Amino acid sequence: MKMGANRPTYRAFALEELKEATNNFSHPSIVGEPSLIQGVVLVTLVRPLGVIVGPGGSIYGGKLGDGTAIVIRSIKMRKKHSPTMFTQHIEMISRLRHNHLVSCIGHCFECCPDDSTVGIVYFVFESLPNGTLRSSICGGGERLNWAQRITAGIGVAKGIQFLHTGIMPGVFSNHLKITDVLLDPNFHVKICTYNLPLLAHQNAGLMGGAAVSSNGLKLNIGGREKEEEKDDIYDIGVILMEILVGRPIMSQNDVMVVKDIIQVSNKMDDAARRSIVDSTIIKECSTESLKTVMDICLRCLSDDPTARPSIEDVLWTLQFAAQLQDPWRHDSHHIHRLSDSNPNNLQEQISRG
Repeated sequence: MKMGANRPTYRAFALEELKEATNNFSHPSIVGEPSLIQGVVLVTLVRPLGVIVGPGGSIYGGKLGDGTAIVIRSIKMRKKHSPTMFTQHIEMISRLRHNHLVSCIGHCFECCPDDSTVGIVYFVFESLPNGTLRSSICGGGERLNWAQRITAGIGVAKGIQFLHTGIMPGVFSNHLKITDVLLDPNFHVKICTYNLPLLAHQNAGLMGGAAVSSNGLKLNIGGREKEEEKDDIYDIGVILMEILVGRPIMSQNDVMVVKDIIQVSNKMDDAARRSIVDSTIIKECSTESLKTVMDICLRCLSDDPTARPSIEDVLWTLQFAAQLQDPWRHDSHHIHRLSDSNPNNLQEQISRG
């Protein structure tokens, strides 16, 4: 699997262009949550734009004239506003351009014929064909190898770092899950759910919090900003946990159980650490690389938020783990002997949850 990505350019779409792409928004093109379009989990893909007041709207899959596959979210407006009223918010969305974020590639206004106010807003997203990070780690098809999993973790960390520091104000408390991380055609990871801080007191009549958590209504200032940063760090820790063990982490109880198992094995030896990781990568990861990822995973999951690392620490550590892995050439016989040396295989405990 090759990893790499190109970011599409944001632009305004003509309504006729979208009609042509979706066969005039015909019924066969309409997709309901949480259905899939070419592997894209729409329930998470459209969540960032749920901040606009109005009914849930419809979701369409389509293809532009140049063959580009797209996903369209339409949102009907309760109140009438001119297109200029949306300028600030469109600019915010268009600036969220990063290799590790699902891109909104454009918008379109459908205006009322009687007064030229906006009746429907269409947001156009890139379509990602390879499902979620979870499906490439825990699914039945081809799974990411250890080096690719570290690369995926680095991509998630870079995406969160951009949301925290790449725009003003920063975007925190993103409630990130591994199913919110999608894969593009080259298996390049992109975060598809994040918490747009579009609310301001003067805009309360235009914008609302329909699909944004209560944290999204807060101003990210000082200590609160730091606290919300640590929430995202914890979520990264859960993703790293799933990357390590290769099975879905479905509840907080799962997190607690697997965290305890990782802590115990990490204090022992390499054989113990290898006994709990996904069996498909057990012969691929170097001793140092595996321990480094376990260490940062546990730090991210600290019960004390102040003890959790910064996003820069997470990113640096994962990049270091990748460097440790690069020159490593495993001895398959040695690894086989290590994996068989621990009769109390902790992987069985993980399976039991």
